[in-house]
Amino acid sequence: MSDFREALESISEAKCSEHPGFSAAGACTRCGTFICAFCATSGAGLCFQCLHATPKLATRRARLAACLVDGAALLLPSLLLGVLRCLALPGEEAMKAPGVYVPGLLVLFVQASLIRGTGASLGKRLLGIRVVRRDGRPAEVWRIALLRNVLPMALCGYFGWLGLVDALFLVGEERRCLHDWVAGTRVVKAPRA
Repeated sequence: MSDFREALESISEAKCSEHPGFSAAGACTRCGTFICAFCATSGAGLCFQCLHATPKLATRRARLAACLVDGAALLLPSLLLGVLRCLALPGEEAMKAPGVYVPGLLVLFVQASLIRGTGASLGKRLLGIRVVRRDGRPAEVWRIALLRNVLPMALCGYFGWLGLVDALFLVGEERRCLHDWVAGTRVVKAPRA
């Protein structure tokens, strides 16, 4: 109980890192340093350093490689299970069995967990990149899942050429695909721990 009390006292006595004359009113939403009420309102809950820090954009190659890793992680387990099923039951159609898709669903669950925690899928983690909002704050899971993944896939199902247009947007100076523009996100290099 005394540790908790000491922690509360240290927080109540904390000063803003940018304005030492002011008491802390909260913590930076990105790095956790103490900020005063002025910093909290003027910088969307960010300290001065986080507000003015601009992470470096991910390279086009890293984004492509991460996409390939994510695609392989999603498809290869189900494909391998389908091949094994064909070898075991030669007369059956492999991909019509519902059990073949279980590994893909598990991979989707793991990917969602990774994205929720770090803003990076398996491929992005391996390549040291992550998805953030346009202003640099962490992107929400719903933004990544729905606007960056589900919506583009659904639209590409109806308009096949949209996938090419989406990818060609990456050539621009901001290196943002069309789904990044729609979701209000960008892919940046992840800081090393």
